[in-house]
Amino acid sequence: MKRVFLFGAAVAATALFSFCKSAKNVSAPHPGERYNMVDETPLISTLTIPFHISVNDLVTGLNSRLVGVLYEDYSYTDNGGDDLMLKLTKIQPITMFLSGNVFKYRIPLNVWAKQKLFLGAAEVQGDLALNMKTTFGINPDWSLSTRTEVEYHEWLTKPVLKTGLGNINIESLANLALNRSKLTLSQSLDRMISQQFNLKPYVQEAWTALQEPVLLDESYRMWIKSTPVSIAMTPLVTDMNSLRASIAVECYNDVTFGEKPVFRENSNVPNLRAIHQAPEGFQVRIVTDVPFPEAERLVRAAMVGQTFESGKRNVLIEDIKLWGNDDRLVVNAKLSGSFNGNIYFMGRPVFNQEKNQIEVTDLDFHTETRNFLLKSAAWLFSGTIKKRMAASMTFPLTENISTLKNSIQQTLNYYEIQPGVLLSGTVDSLTVEQTRVTASGLRVDLFSKGKLRVDVRGL
Repeated sequence: MKRVFLFGAAVAATALFSFCKSAKNVSAPHPGERYNMVDETPLISTLTIPFHISVNDLVTGLNSRLVGVLYEDYSYTDNGGDDLMLKLTKIQPITMFLSGNVFKYRIPLNVWAKQKLFLGAAEVQGDLALNMKTTFGINPDWSLSTRTEVEYHEWLTKPVLKTGLGNINIESLANLALNRSKLTLSQSLDRMISQQFNLKPYVQEAWTALQEPVLLDESYRMWIKSTPVSIAMTPLVTDMNSLRASIAVECYNDVTFGEKPVFRENSNVPNLRAIHQAPEGFQVRIVTDVPFPEAERLVRAAMVGQTFESGKRNVLIEDIKLWGNDDRLVVNAKLSGSFNGNIYFMGRPVFNQEKNQIEVTDLDFHTETRNFLLKSAAWLFSGTIKKRMAASMTFPLTENISTLKNSIQQTLNYYEIQPGVLLSGTVDSLTVEQTRVTASGLRVDLFSKGKLRVDVRGL
């Protein structure tokens, strides 16, 4: 009888010890936190921006800049000692049309000339229209190269020689003097045009402005940052009404959450690269992260406080932690109740195109967690904790993508890059290309297509 009692006591003690052991604070082996150390190739985006300059705006700008005296020379010794003084004053608006890469324009002028002669000097005055053409091009350093020629001239009022006895019509002499000054006049206009239309400051301003981070959504603290790396342009094409070309800008784009980003700045405008054809519309690749703290917040909201039962045993989820293990996501669940400690799940994040959300596929107990539970708490396998955990591992991007698309579209409805330079366009699509695990969170590559247009007004 005594032996039976001792045996029963031993069985009871063993059961009590097993229960206490299962309830004490123990954890499965910890899966290491590590990430694939690969050099991620930055995603290059191409922004193709067709720009359009109205001929009317160009003529208006030219007339506003070229006013009054266009050329004056009051020395007989200038220009190689040509014995000629000359003053040209604009008297009527300039008219213009474009052909290829050539400006053709008509400038009505008042001409005053004084020619040194053997017996004195002859002073000539009259009104004429110079018909000129300027062949233009843009140099790699963004300077404007021009070559201006006087094609022909026509007198609006006959030139007269001023003498003490009256004015004498001397058209032939005036033509001679004018022909001798055409080269000097053309070179002066070239200098004036290249100074008035210096592109580099405008390109530098747009280049710098493009890199300023833009807050897309205040509640999510979502920012987009572009870093241009190269710029190219197609040949200028003209018709009777406009001057057109396409600018292709290659850049990196990043979408981040949190503080305003200040990374990857490129302050130097590269030289212009000539291309024959630019891609239609724009193609933008954007890198965006769902940081681990944000992902943890979403999973905690779904799982923390949930109780899971198996027979008479139950556990409560106290906390959730996430990190990466190579290309997989580790889910650390801290439990209390019949089992006190940490268990670990692992799965691969993928993007569900139909639902616009990141999901973790093949989520299962980590191998070492499985081996550990087989020895200490196998009953957890029979519960629904794994299935419920897998269902909670979803990170919707619909709102983020929709916000990003709407924000870009709102910007493109009317965006003044600088006074007189207007950007407009449409966003045709915004999709996710791939999802991966990084040290900062779940990284998503977005791809967007659309159309852009730049109008230059009031030059």
